[in-house]
Amino acid sequence: MTMETVSLFKRLASIGRRSQGVAPIALSQFGLAFCFNVVMSFMPFYIIHISPYSYSQTIIWIGLIMGLNSFLAAIAAPFWGSLTVKIRPKLLFQMAFCCNAVVFLLMGFATNLPTILVLRLMQGILGGASTIGLFMMSRISSKEHLLQNLGFYQISMTSGQLIGPPVGAYLAAHLGYRSPFVFSFLLIVASIILCQFTVPDVNVNNLTPIDTPQSKPKTYGAVLWGWGLILVATIHLTFLPSILPYILDGFGISGQKAIKTAGFIMMSYTAAAIVGNYAISHIMAGKSLNLGIGMVSVTAAVVQILLFFAHNPLNFTLIRALQTGVVAATMPLVMARFAVTLGGTGIGFLNSARFAGNGLGPLLATFVLAHSNLLVLYVVISALTVFAFLGFFLTTNRFALLSGRSR
Repeated sequence: MTMETVSLFKRLASIGRRSQGVAPIALSQFGLAFCFNVVMSFMPFYIIHISPYSYSQTIIWIGLIMGLNSFLAAIAAPFWGSLTVKIRPKLLFQMAFCCNAVVFLLMGFATNLPTILVLRLMQGILGGASTIGLFMMSRISSKEHLLQNLGFYQISMTSGQLIGPPVGAYLAAHLGYRSPFVFSFLLIVASIILCQFTVPDVNVNNLTPIDTPQSKPKTYGAVLWGWGLILVATIHLTFLPSILPYILDGFGISGQKAIKTAGFIMMSYTAAAIVGNYAISHIMAGKSLNLGIGMVSVTAAVVQILLFFAHNPLNFTLIRALQTGVVAATMPLVMARFAVTLGGTGIGFLNSARFAGNGLGPLLATFVLAHSNLLVLYVVISALTVFAFLGFFLTTNRFALLSGRSR
């Protein structure tokens, strides 16, 4: 890890320290995201290694095992959020981590694909840990630091997604397929212990008046469009890997060189997402959130189209990095827009858009490309972005008028 990266994490940690417990929650979520991605990098190879089925049947199993859990996580996220008013959020957070740790350990010793699929589906249902973390963040953060803390939380998850795959590939290659699962189990246990001693309990019975249902106007339409914006932003972030071989082939790159180039592109734009998220969350703190959401949405829509005009892998990578660096800030901006007025169920609903986008992004990209071309795909994603923002802008401004305030 470079000195610049270490310096960035130190600055991010200083943001978290402004509210007690923020940094440990974010770091714990980093650990969980890291564990999910430490096994995902080699999961297809692991499935092929233990599969007794034909090649075509094994490919189907790979798709089911790697994709279905995201949709279950989207369905389960609001449920986990609703539990925050019945069970202490800190305890709930630790319970979700504990269950995930057990599932990871069991998966490392599974010997057949149906068992792995069931365990992956269980992980999808347990994906609500991030929802609980978001709820806790919104309750322990001061209003002045809410956006920055939510940005810190998002950056922690993205960092785990960035660092996990190469570590998982290294462990699997040198210590065997089981080692990343065991490592994930131990890391999650460490996260549980970290939370136990550093994260304060959130008293859900001691909320400010703005948090009570009687004091807020109906926000259903605005929240629904916010959900749509997070969904589209996640599609921006997740659509590319599934079609990178096709794109690189268009640049005349194939074989081992294509694999290395794809890895470089993915690491570059994920790192850009981390930096962009941090910068935008810092710049927009204390400013109009609607303005910030409009800026990132319009910019992402325009840059998405520019991808079509890249003539070589370097240009493509630079444009893609700009796109992800901008659009990655959408989730913390939208969350900060509603976090104060929403309970756990509402935050869970917004968070479910991220899971749905994880599953929908690759499906949309492959479906459109199978029936058309890259330009059509890029235009579709840009159009969805503009449409979602316009709906969000109109409904949130109406909400601001009803509530007598503007954000």
